[in-house]
Amino acid sequence: MFVQMPLKIGLKDEACFETFITEQESLAVALSSLLNALKEPRGNAFYLYGQSGVGKTHLLQAACRYITEKGKASVYIPMSDESLPLIPDVLVGLEQTPLVCLDDIGCKVGNKSWELALANLITKSSVQGHILILAGDDSIVDWKIATPELAKALMTVLPIVLTPLTQKEELISALQRHSLRLGFELPEKVGDYLLKKYSYDLQELLAVLTLLEQASLVEKRRLSLGFVKKVLENDL
Repeated sequence: MFVQMPLKIGLKDEACFETFITEQESLAVALSSLLNALKEPRGNAFYLYGQSGVGKTHLLQAACRYITEKGKASVYIPMSDESLPLIPDVLVGLEQTPLVCLDDIGCKVGNKSWELALANLITKSSVQGHILILAGDDSIVDWKIATPELAKALMTVLPIVLTPLTQKEELISALQRHSLRLGFELPEKVGDYLLKKYSYDLQELLAVLTLLEQASLVEKRRLSLGFVKKVLENDL
């Protein structure tokens, strides 16, 4: 039921709400309201924003997966993907889809044609009782909006700011949830080792996790600390 448009855009296997970790109670509450909206749609619109790597795309695709598993249609479009032949008319008619997720929407702000198309989508999706989730880097208040139509439409959109994980325990928990989604267990001491060896950047750590998953499958071995050290030393 996942609508692939305008070209074949797939969902990442690990993109689900279960693998998303947050340290902030306020963010957890906001995401709970988003999930409740997915369960009982009432024309809600959300805007997820924050720096690169905080999980915006993850949440958009998680929402698509959730709706798809409920037997409904969804659309995910990465608006900044230059390989896609995107024009403002691509938004026309999307209000008929139960869930529309537009990633990197900020790259279209300032363009009047795109702004009018987006404002129209926000309004019509609400009337249809469908859900619209936008994502971008900057707060809406920092957008250089060119049209009053979009400024008015955005008044109905709930902004949710995402922040990077900073606590070691939460990062390890995130890695463990991702590893279980991929089909293997990540011991806590291995997670601790990865943080010490690399960084607290979750996206970098997830890239390393993918490498370890491939090595584990090839060698048919569990991710013991010794095995992980051997794999990563050989990869350097």
